[in-house]
Parts: sequence; structure tokens; C-alpha cells
Amino acid sequence: MKTNMNNLVKSNLSQIKALMTKHGVIRAYLFGSAAVGTMTDDSDIDFVVKFKPDFNYTEYGDNYFQLIYALERLLKKNVDLVAEETITNPYLLQNINEQKIAVL
Repeated sequence: MKTNMNNLVKSNLSQIKALMTKHGVIRAYLFGSAAVGTMTDDSDIDFVVKFKPDFNYTEYGDNYFQLIYALERLLKKNVDLVAEETITNPYLLQNINEQKIAVL
């Protein structure tokens, strides 16, 4: 599948990386419509992320939700944030792997 980072994401990439790093993300990928060129005005932006392994539950939750809110403020779009370790559906994992574009 051909992937091509959406211009909105591309033009805000340095700020996206900074927000992700600030909130403890060590690896991140863009996937979905923003990665495959089918994004519309109504589309959200999908990221799969891996957080630092030493977060306790409170730190994990705080950083997860704060990152979503910060990305939505920056991009002025709804953001779906999928934690890498929570993906159990093999079809979703395959879909992500076929579409993903490294962000961090």
C-alpha cells in the first residue's frame, strides 16, 4: 500500500514530535486516512504510540490523555491515539503495519 504523510501532519511534524516526546512517547507512527491519502475534512488523525516502559498507571493515563488533547489543539482535528501494547486484533495490527509512517 502506498503511503504519503498528510500535509497537515507534515507541516506540524516538529511540534508533534515535541509533544510526543514531552508526554513520554518513545515510538510513534501515523496510520489511517492521513497516511494513505484518503483524509477528508471529517477524518480524524490516527497515531499508534509506544510510551516509556517505566510509567506507572497514573503517569501513563495522564500522559495519554494530555497528549490527545495537545495534538487536537495543535491539529484542530480529532485524534485517535492507539497504544501499541493494547493492540490485540490481528487484523488491526496488519492494517496498521501496512499503512504506518514513522513519526518518532
